[in-house]
Amino acid sequence: MGLRDVEDAFNRYIFDEVPVRLLYLPQMKLLERDSLKRLYQPHIDHITEADLNHPIDRSAAIGGKIREQLKYGILSHRWLSLEPSFQDIMSGKTLDGPGWDKLREFCRVANKVYGVELVWSDTCCIDKTSSSELDESLRCMFRWYRNAHICITYLAETTSVDQFHNDEWFTRGWTLQELLAPRKIRFFRKDWIPLTNYTIDKDRPAADQPILDIITEVTSISSQDLQAFVPGPFQVDTRMVWAADRKTTRSEDVAYSLMGIFDVSIPIAYGEGAQRAFFRLVEAIMQVSNEPGVLNWAGKPAQIHRLSTAFPSAPACYLGHPHYDRSLATDEKREFALTNRGLRIQLLVIPIDLVTRLIPPATSIQDRATFRCNAFKINGLTIDGPSFPVLERTGTNRYAYSLGIINYAMIQGESKNPVLPKSCIAYLLIRLKGTRSFAKIVLSVCNDWKKVETKTFITFDLPQDYTVAKRNLLMTVWI
Repeated sequence: MGLRDVEDAFNRYIFDEVPVRLLYLPQMKLLERDSLKRLYQPHIDHITEADLNHPIDRSAAIGGKIREQLKYGILSHRWLSLEPSFQDIMSGKTLDGPGWDKLREFCRVANKVYGVELVWSDTCCIDKTSSSELDESLRCMFRWYRNAHICITYLAETTSVDQFHNDEWFTRGWTLQELLAPRKIRFFRKDWIPLTNYTIDKDRPAADQPILDIITEVTSISSQDLQAFVPGPFQVDTRMVWAADRKTTRSEDVAYSLMGIFDVSIPIAYGEGAQRAFFRLVEAIMQVSNEPGVLNWAGKPAQIHRLSTAFPSAPACYLGHPHYDRSLATDEKREFALTNRGLRIQLLVIPIDLVTRLIPPATSIQDRATFRCNAFKINGLTIDGPSFPVLERTGTNRYAYSLGIINYAMIQGESKNPVLPKSCIAYLLIRLKGTRSFAKIVLSVCNDWKKVETKTFITFDLPQDYTVAKRNLLMTVWI
């Protein structure tokens, strides 16, 4: 019997951190977690106090020893024809074909080059007839790639790094997290020759690895994120752009493949459609996010919630997003809550005047309008939208407009006034003038503003680097 805390950590690692099953190379046999535990228990029992002589963190030393004993390789790839299935491996069947050849080469490299006797591939290690297992696999896949001893990435269309631009691996949805999650990764070309001379491609200084510059050029992901990616609900706008042009076989996978990147979890429900899946992903991010980046989108909203136009329909809505001053971020938690009245959120709301003028019988529905705000010295702000009401046919306007600024910050202290940066990002808000007196816009709660769909992002500059706004402009709205 080994050390108690080592045994507890081993159990947690087996059942929480590694895949449902792994392929055991000495026997080419799939082992589930109970079998893995029995197979590696003797190795864990031999861990002694002397092995855990860590000056600072005993738990880190235990984790390192466990990972050292139970290490596995993982495959990142694009599916080919005649891929081996879970049922094929369970029956002991071996066939020829591109998919089988790929599995054999992967196992050879993992064992001979990296010394692992356990490997995982999504082709044959998931029982796709089990909905519960598929659900767990999709939710946990980022973690499985993160915990792998080595990620072997096979680029079936590439013979040199100059061909990365044309390899389909860089265009698919699931391979985004397979690029970011692993701590150690190596790229192999179509004939299974390494694309670099390095044993590991991600743990060397970026200056020593020109391959990182090429991947950055292809993916727009910085070398810092490529080498030390931290999952979580931050820099949402930037990370959504990474996924904007990627394709998936199942439309819902656009959302499901991003769960690990943002460190959120949503139930898998194939058949719900791409927009509903992405809607649920963004809602999950909002529940734990403290940044305005999740709001930094424009374009077509998701047609899911009857009363809300505040949710983007796809990652592409974040393309071309304006950058904002992240140094203004505060620890104060922003409130995002989806209710039966729409998304409840606090925005800094400033009234604006419509300056577009039409001469009847010109249409009252316009795709471009110009606004101004004397209080904040905003002049000639032109906004493009697919359509929004400007004038009645009588030439009068019965709509009130405001800008809902998303990238404000709160001053810490007694006043807690909102602060605006020089460059502001906003939503265009609209309501009927008759529903509430426009003079009462200073009310702290206002439930009749709605977000107007716009084709482009709304940005404007204030005269000073930082502007302290009146607190009564900070409003809770349902959009």
